[in-house]
Amino acid sequence: MKTLSLLALVLLMSCQVKTKKHEESTFTIDSVRIHIEQMNASYSKRFISNDAAFYEERYCVDAAVYAPGMPAVVGRDSIRSFFYGNGEGTAVTIELPIGQVYGNEDLVVEDGTYNFPDGQGGSFEKGKFIALWKKEDGKWKLYREIWNADHLPKQ
Repeated sequence: MKTLSLLALVLLMSCQVKTKKHEESTFTIDSVRIHIEQMNASYSKRFISNDAAFYEERYCVDAAVYAPGMPAVVGRDSIRSFFYGNGEGTAVTIELPIGQVYGNEDLVVEDGTYNFPDGQGGSFEKGKFIALWKKEDGKWKLYREIWNADHLPKQ
């Protein structure tokens, strides 16, 4: 009887190990890249949306934004307030061509460039960024963002 119980326990544990390995094997950097491209396509909506659900879909609970020249902005509500800015920047658009995307099933890094076009062939600002993505509630969401402009800050 003890042998049978031990055998059942070993079989149960081996099934759990196989299930976990199967879950890990579903990760592909290409699928995450596609997801990031879709999120980047709607990035400009951050400046016009004050909808908490919009930010919940895109940012981790413990997300942080590291904008130039200011303290970190931490948490979804603070990030929503930062980007939306009481509706002051609703005409802002941004171009985010997909850069490099690399990582693993725990954390993915995106690095790339950004451009705020001025509508006349130029730009208000161009720069580069790094974004860290991690899974929360089964979805890839922004965990950390940091960026800076290609020009020196005005003194």
